[in-house]
Amino acid sequence: MDNKISFPKVQEDNVHFIKIKQQIEAVLEGISSSRKIYARIRAILYPILYLVFYFMAIIFRQNTGMFFLFYGLMGISTVLIFLNLIHEAVHNTIFKKRWQNNTLLYFFDLIGANSYIWKKRHVVLHHGFQNISGWDSDIEQASLFRVYPHEEKKKFHSFQHRIIIIFYPLYLINWVLVRDFKDFFKKKQLVRKICTIPIKEYIILFTFKFFFIFYTIITPFILGVPLVQAILAMLFMLMIAGTIALNFLLTPHVNVTNEFPVPDSSGQLPSSWLKHQFATTNDVSLNNWFTRNLLGNFNFHLAHHLFPRISAIYAPEITEVIQKYATENHLGYRSYSLTQALSYHFKLIKNNAVSLEIMEKDM
Repeated sequence: MDNKISFPKVQEDNVHFIKIKQQIEAVLEGISSSRKIYARIRAILYPILYLVFYFMAIIFRQNTGMFFLFYGLMGISTVLIFLNLIHEAVHNTIFKKRWQNNTLLYFFDLIGANSYIWKKRHVVLHHGFQNISGWDSDIEQASLFRVYPHEEKKKFHSFQHRIIIIFYPLYLINWVLVRDFKDFFKKKQLVRKICTIPIKEYIILFTFKFFFIFYTIITPFILGVPLVQAILAMLFMLMIAGTIALNFLLTPHVNVTNEFPVPDSSGQLPSSWLKHQFATTNDVSLNNWFTRNLLGNFNFHLAHHLFPRISAIYAPEITEVIQKYATENHLGYRSYSLTQALSYHFKLIKNNAVSLEIMEKDM
């Protein structure tokens, strides 16, 4: 594949974007900047919760049930940290200074993932080319399943809709223990298209991975927890985190209502950047205390993709502007309930499992 793809420039869509941006700027002027304090509080609170749950697990290590309970709570707090701290910091929306946001990202390394390579994957590949085969690194991680409708179908894809529930809880286990290493050492990984990894990042990778294994497995073992139990507790933590996270990571992009555009022979995509965002991204219709304070407004996902440098704390107001403008100008804004979005995701997986079989029978 050519390493260069591009969006066609459409003046009308540029005008649409400018008008949406102007309306949003007007709305933001009427919102007190003090709201950002709450985002910073959460950025401190959730890591503290993670540490508290860890030390509680160590304190109650002789009680197997309590030990697993607190590791499970560490898994839940991992999701909260990702949505409210890591995801915001990688877009430099928590603090004004970039170095402060970059410093926060190291907490991602502390909880098992590599922040350097994820920043490259997320900011450049996913945000630049979501839902595009050979570019969107978020979907690359799901390579076991046939997500893109136009991709080659292999025999085991015929069963993907039946086994998906078994493999999805392993999502974060794969990320922490396999995927990061593949990105660093396997040249065919998508992220290698856009960066050459400095030597110091290899040192950081191994240092933090070892530290993660040390405090989650080795330390409890040294303190008397059976080794197998410590390993299972760590895997349980990652399974809890992965299962919860996927409910919110998959629903905005990977479902049957969203498009998966294919570049032409010259590398040009079929629609403008603006139209691409609407065609490949939907919101999840939730707006309550839970989504604002625990999910970091991640469900207002179109607003985030259109304006990734604006803090998610303003996402509800931004989304109102986008929805109104899109409705008036037929831009195709879409929002679903969480259950509906999940069902659309499953329908995509099922369709991609059986579609070619049906065609072959018809022929």
